[in-house]
Amino acid sequence: MLEFLRKKWFDVGAVLSVVVMKGIFMEINKISNVTLAIWVGFASLLLHQFEEYHWPGYFPQMINKVLYKSKLPDSYPLNPNGAFIMDVLVQWTTFIIAGFFSVSAIWLGIAVMLFLFGNFIMHAFYYNIKANTKYNPGMFTSIVFLLPVSIFFFWSLIAEHAAGVWDYVIGIPLGLIFIFVNFVKLIDWMKDKNVQLKFKKNENYSSKSTHQ
Repeated sequence: MLEFLRKKWFDVGAVLSVVVMKGIFMEINKISNVTLAIWVGFASLLLHQFEEYHWPGYFPQMINKVLYKSKLPDSYPLNPNGAFIMDVLVQWTTFIIAGFFSVSAIWLGIAVMLFLFGNFIMHAFYYNIKANTKYNPGMFTSIVFLLPVSIFFFWSLIAEHAAGVWDYVIGIPLGLIFIFVNFVKLIDWMKDKNVQLKFKKNENYSSKSTHQ
């Protein structure tokens, strides 16, 4: 099961996004706009990752080649093991916790939704500037889903008076740390191959999906 998830987690995520949206639709009259935004944000993140890793799906190779000047862009430093750690174990887990706790731990909601907005900035501007491109995998969903839902969340947060001063004091720095860790430090940490999880085989992304 772990091997299947490691190889197909982004496909599982796409299916999970449909399940999440169905659950949201069933409970839409019972939850606040803030809670709604967090769960829609999670579903949007899943679709965003599907764009990055499946269709068109050459995000890891682009990161490895453009940002890390890797001579092995299909496997280093970001490979399937590292992506599984970063996207599933870290991002999915944090979003699910934020969704379930919602307004009772709204500082965490602020952090994860700020992370979505950070994704938009990275894909819409930073990656295109660094790669000298007009598109990168994840840009479409960051513009169509991540930006609107993050704006809706913060608008709802203010309109519903759902957060206090300390929620912002904790949530905003935590969100910036979450952005920094996910976009920089985790991949830097995984550059040391000795700390990556080891599986039997298939440590590379298929080179047929690598293109600029």
